[in-house]
Amino acid sequence: MIEMPSDRNLEIILPSGRPTTIRIRRSSRARRVVLRILPSTGQAELVLPRHVSEQKGISFLYQKTNWLDGRLMKYLEPIPFKDGETVPFLGESITIFHSHSFQGDIHREGDKLIVAGPKVSLSKTIHDWYRRESGAEITRRVKKKSKMLDRTYGRLTIRDTKSRWGSCSSKGNLNFSWRIVMAPPYALDYLVAHEVAHLVEMNHSMRFWSIVESLFDEFQRGRLWLRQNGHELHRYGVEPPMKEGRESE
Repeated sequence: MIEMPSDRNLEIILPSGRPTTIRIRRSSRARRVVLRILPSTGQAELVLPRHVSEQKGISFLYQKTNWLDGRLMKYLEPIPFKDGETVPFLGESITIFHSHSFQGDIHREGDKLIVAGPKVSLSKTIHDWYRRESGAEITRRVKKKSKMLDRTYGRLTIRDTKSRWGSCSSKGNLNFSWRIVMAPPYALDYLVAHEVAHLVEMNHSMRFWSIVESLFDEFQRGRLWLRQNGHELHRYGVEPPMKEGRESE
């Protein structure tokens, strides 16, 4: 009888910066490599047939990190945008207060976010507010930092991306997740510095990181915060988790 290798855990960092543990399990019944998320726990599991090497299985895992990142987001306990809920904004906690007045829109008063209008549209109103605020904060920083490098950028887009906080295309178009405005200012400054630096270097060489540091000298602090805490921002204003997910080869 051939003894199969024992199960083990593998720690990886997903594209969003979220650290996660993958359980690697051998199965005599498995006929192909399967990457799945256990519905009961939200635990990611890589199932390997006994004839497939662990190296090949891990290679398959890294090809599916974007898929895995998106699926695991669904298993974070959601925090809806609703009356009385506390949400982050630029690293500070603010509490949502629904006004029964049907006049006006939304505004911030200190640690309160006052939302007017019908309760049924409260979540959308808050989403729209975050997008506007994010756009304003990001645009101001992009203009300043691109000027520091004497570079121009193309289109600037604010989205609800799941696997990346930001990106810079070869044409100089910049994309950002609106959720970054929930993070502390130094994390936002780091992200903008990172993407603007790509206007000069489309890689992650030593020169690239030197440019990032020239744009924001606390970039390591912001980078670390996103790695350790960024995934938590995807809990806010999201739908309930899906029940199951799997990818196979």
